[in-house]
Amino acid sequence: MSFSYFPPVPGGTRLIAIIGCARRVWFALGITCFALALGGCSAARLGYSAAPDLMYLWMDSYLDFDNAQARRVNAELKVLHRWHRSEELPLVADLLQEAQTLALQNPDGPRFCALYASVMQRSDALTQRAIPAAAAVAPSFKPEQLTALSKAYEKSNRKMREEWQDARAQGMELRTRKSLERMEDLYGKLSAEQIQTFKGAMAQTGFDEKRYFEEVQARQQAVLQTLERLRGPDAPSAQSTLADLAQRYYQSANPAYRQYHAQMTANTCVAFATLHAQTNAEQRKHMVRVLKGYENDMRSLAAQ
Repeated sequence: MSFSYFPPVPGGTRLIAIIGCARRVWFALGITCFALALGGCSAARLGYSAAPDLMYLWMDSYLDFDNAQARRVNAELKVLHRWHRSEELPLVADLLQEAQTLALQNPDGPRFCALYASVMQRSDALTQRAIPAAAAVAPSFKPEQLTALSKAYEKSNRKMREEWQDARAQGMELRTRKSLERMEDLYGKLSAEQIQTFKGAMAQTGFDEKRYFEEVQARQQAVLQTLERLRGPDAPSAQSTLADLAQRYYQSANPAYRQYHAQMTANTCVAFATLHAQTNAEQRKHMVRVLKGYENDMRSLAAQ
């Protein structure tokens, strides 16, 4: 039931500093936290409570806000945080509860994909809620801030290449390696046979590293070009322009890539279903315990 390294969506947490960072922190803590080695529910609660400050620091590292921008961003993040805690966390908890039910069953690939689609709906809800806040700040970005964002993309891309090279040196692609880490967080220790089964299934998903990276770079350029267009007195409506940009995060502008990504997603659902079918009763109980702990954590946070 891990979604952290499902078929990656290019641009991911770097779509745009405000929209992307909201997804980076709250989506990770609120939806996929059960698939991360956070060290227990108390760590998730602590991280979620500090999310506005963490997000601000992350965004500031990309864009180096001036004083006026800093005040506006901090205020908007606090509003977004209150909304997410009261409106979204109960829905996140419901998804975790649904995942517990599936953990004791033998869902097929399409059933896994249905749960994944529900997760992405929560991500989209957060993105849509963040757009007005982003629109209030984005037109004020200075040329030097966009230059800094471009350099941050370059640094991120270098790191991505290094991670891929390291994974290949270990005899697997990065997505498979990280997915295995998440699987053992959920199931506990996997057997050698289970690991080999999952590697084989993931190898059949059709993931194309070069194609993915090209899409990442295309979306990064779209972000930079969009933010440049929003500057000046004759700039288009920031909110509608950023909404169009956010849509590109969920659906590539390239029809061929959209078709490729849809097929890869379906194949990855099958890979997860294949591994789950080989897990034993104790591994599934382990997963339920982990998911239940995070469900309780989300409901506790929502009630605060």
